[in-house]
Amino acid sequence: MGNAKKKSDAVELMRTIRDELSARIEGMTLEEELKWLASQDLADPFLRRLRDRAARDTDAPADASRRR
Repeated sequence: MGNAKKKSDAVELMRTIRDELSARIEGMTLEEELKWLASQDLADPFLRRLRDRAARDTDAPADASRRR
């Protein structure tokens, strides 16, 4: 096991993707970020639901309860 060479590093990949996304949305307002996110083609149904819920929660009145 000590000589096994790592083919991929999930943590490094996650950090690279996060840094690329951060650079892309840097300087955007929340509204701009939500529009950008809505324009992305998400194949994963979980990510689609998460995106849609974030947009819905952002549209809710400020004094409305976030608990559902």
